[in-house]
Amino acid sequence: MLSRRRATATIWLLHMPDGIPPYVLVARISSILGMSFSLAIGLLLLIGGWLLPALLAFLFFAPSIGLLVLVERRWATVTASIASSNID
Repeated sequence: MLSRRRATATIWLLHMPDGIPPYVLVARISSILGMSFSLAIGLLLLIGGWLLPALLAFLFFAPSIGLLVLVERRWATVTASIASSNID
């Protein structure tokens, strides 16, 4: 007779590094949602044969990635200036 074992998983508590402002997290989430929705809708429209609306949906990818790049660069410069002021 085979014995039954209960499968248990250990979930480690992972978190963002301390000191990340909430606007960075909100920008990350919203930009990733915007990118995924724009690509998904664009692909569905492209499969449906609507070329112009599909291209318009694909164009909405650019502001989403632009927001992500802008916020990440701003946060990187702020943390770099804080780190350089702590070294001195």
